[in-house]
Order: sequence, then C-alpha cells, then structure tokens
Amino acid sequence: MSLTNYGYNAASEKTVRERWRVAVPTELLALVGLIGVVCWLVFPKDLASSLRSARMDAVTLSYTNAWLRAKPDDFDVRLVLAHNLMDLGLLDQARKQLDYIAAHTTDPAIRATQSWLRSRLPFIALMAIPPERRRDDPLWQQSRAALEDVDPATLSLRQLEHYAEMALLLEQPDAAVDAYHLLAEQQAFPATWYARGGAALLARGRYREAANEYLLAMASQENRYGRRRYFLAALSSLESGGLVREASELGRREAEPFLNDQRVLYRLMNLARAADNLPLAEQYAILLLKLDQGLGTP
Repeated sequence: MSLTNYGYNAASEKTVRERWRVAVPTELLALVGLIGVVCWLVFPKDLASSLRSARMDAVTLSYTNAWLRAKPDDFDVRLVLAHNLMDLGLLDQARKQLDYIAAHTTDPAIRATQSWLRSRLPFIALMAIPPERRRDDPLWQQSRAALEDVDPATLSLRQLEHYAEMALLLEQPDAAVDAYHLLAEQQAFPATWYARGGAALLARGRYREAANEYLLAMASQENRYGRRRYFLAALSSLESGGLVREASELGRREAEPFLNDQRVLYRLMNLARAADNLPLAEQYAILLLKLDQGLGTP
C-alpha cells in the first residue's frame, strides 16, 4: 500500500517536524527581548514597575536588559538590576551598571543609592571567602574603607540595618551602634535598637557602654515590664565585667521606679551584698519584707 494513501505523506510530515523544531537558546533570548520591547511600547509604565519589583531570573534579566536598551536613562530600574546582580554574585556586571549610573546622572537620591551599593561590592566579595581567611585578604581592608566612606545619615531604614550588619562583621561596633541610634530615632519602638547596640557591645567585652545602651532602651520603653527587662540587662552587663560595685551603684541611682518589684529588689539586695554595701542591702531587705507582708505600694 502506498504511503500516500489516506492523505498521509511521510516526506511531507518529516518536513513539518523540522520546521516546528524547538528554537535554539539564542533564538529564545531574542524572542524574549522582542516581547519585552513590545511590552514597553504597549504599556511602558506597567512594565517598568514590574521590573523594579520582579525577582531576578533569566527571563526577568532579559526583559530588564531589553528595557534598558530602549530606556537607558531609567536609573531606578538600573539600580534594581545592579542590586539583583550583586545578590547573584555577578559583581562585575553590577559594577558596570553602577559605573553607568555614576557617569550619567546627577540626581542626589539616585547617586546616594548608587554610592551605597558600590560600597557593598567588596563586602559581598569578602563574604564569599571562608571566615577564617577573611582578615588576611585585601578585601578586608577594602570593605572597611568602603564602609567608612558611607554617611549613615543618607541611608534608608533598610540600608541602615544592612550597614549595621556589615559594621559588626567588619569588627566596627561603634559604627553599628551609631546606625542603631539612627534607627531608634526614626522608629515608633526605639528600645529594640538600643538593646541591639547593648548586645553588640556586651559581646565585645565593653560592659559599661553596653549598660548605657540598655539604659537608653529602658528610658525609651513605656511598658513597665519592658523597663524592668532593660534595667536588669544593664545590671547584668556590669556584672559580666566584674563591675559589681558599679552595678550596685547603678541600681541605687535607678531603683526608684522598681521599689515595689520583688524580683528587682531581690536582685539589688544581692548586688549590694556582693559590693559589701551592707546598709544598702538591709534597706532592700526591709522593702522586700514589707512587700511580703502586703505593706508595700501596690
């Protein structure tokens, strides 16, 4: 029986399969780029907005590159691209985007973000190195110098958090504490940020400074239990450094709001005893007895 029977032709079917073969990768990329340009022509604002918030993948990267070829002065999208490239570890490509921005705009906000991202380049490269080898790598000093060139006052809240994280990893706790103070000044609940500064300093053996940060947290906390928490943290910071007499004196100065709190009184009594201040320890003991007998202030 002929293969052409029933309207079927083997040769023509083979030709159709070849014509409909899947496109090669370069053709796909070209097609994606073309789609991006068409989308820009049809709804440019929507596409630009989507590119600024999209998660970076191969398709989004193709769209973004096509968009920037058509709109090279869209510096917001270019900043997003640079940031995403940094997250992917493509630092050379990110640097090229940042260089382009620096050379083609004088907008203060754009340049501030560009400068911030550039300061992170050596740090991101440093973090790719095993921790035990970082201090001996030239990137260590480059990262510290780049961080010192950043003005924290120009950073957004999220950038300030990253700045503080960088500072701690680069063993610059003072810079981190300054960033935490800036965050505290701009937040509805500043105590958390002061407490982070206290924890950072305490971990580095700076006991008095840590206690001061916890006192700032206490002063900014309206909740009674929160104030007690940070007051006790300040005392613990001094105790951790063997500064028992200073802790007892701090307790005496700041104790008034807590004189009806059994937990705090017991702590202050033991501190006074450890500091060999027996009269003060006796005062706290008397207050504790009054509370036990129901005679203290409710």
